[in-house]
Amino acid sequence: MSAINTPTYMRLRDQVRVDIVSGIWPLGSHVTLAQLAEHYQVSANPVREALLQLQGEGVIAMRMNRGAVIPLVDERYIDNLYRLRGAVQSMLVRDAARMAVPEQVNRMMELAAAYESAAQSNDPAACVEANRNLHRHIDVIADNPLAVDLLQGRSTLVDAYRRSVGYGTGRLDLVVAQHRQIVRAIAAGDEEKAAQAMLEHTDSSRLDLLAICRAARG
Repeated sequence: MSAINTPTYMRLRDQVRVDIVSGIWPLGSHVTLAQLAEHYQVSANPVREALLQLQGEGVIAMRMNRGAVIPLVDERYIDNLYRLRGAVQSMLVRDAARMAVPEQVNRMMELAAAYESAAQSNDPAACVEANRNLHRHIDVIADNPLAVDLLQGRSTLVDAYRRSVGYGTGRLDLVVAQHRQIVRAIAAGDEEKAAQAMLEHTDSSRLDLLAICRAARG
């Protein structure tokens, strides 16, 4: 969870997001307030507050007196989310290229290397986590908390889906190459190249997930 001085409902909100991605609360599942309170060892009030915030982010759908449902992800959701992500992250990466200081660039390179290690292991869960860590770091460099909050909430379901279905053939190698382009552009302070590389990256992710969705649908 978040820092201990953060209100309980906010720490719980953040942990539920993490647990949805990890599969503790699978997509399509129904959870009650009592289940969540018992699982996280908290009272019903912070659970209710956390769920209301998650509902506002589109992460869960509340049911009157019945707790919440973790929505399923379909092709329309993936298409819409990645188009939104491409627009927002290309904006943020421009700012990151302009604003990044050496310490932030060094950390970004470490996170990109961590993703490459995860990709070599061919572990979807590790790749999802490493990818999110890298992108969140880049987004935070841009110093736009509203945009970061928007992406964090909206990305939860699609990250959970990606973790469950994995990656298409050759996708991991392509992500490594695209990350390198993005990192180099930010390190060089090249806003245009960074934005273009980010758009290509998010769009190819969109197409890869859509192809997996369609194959699963048969």
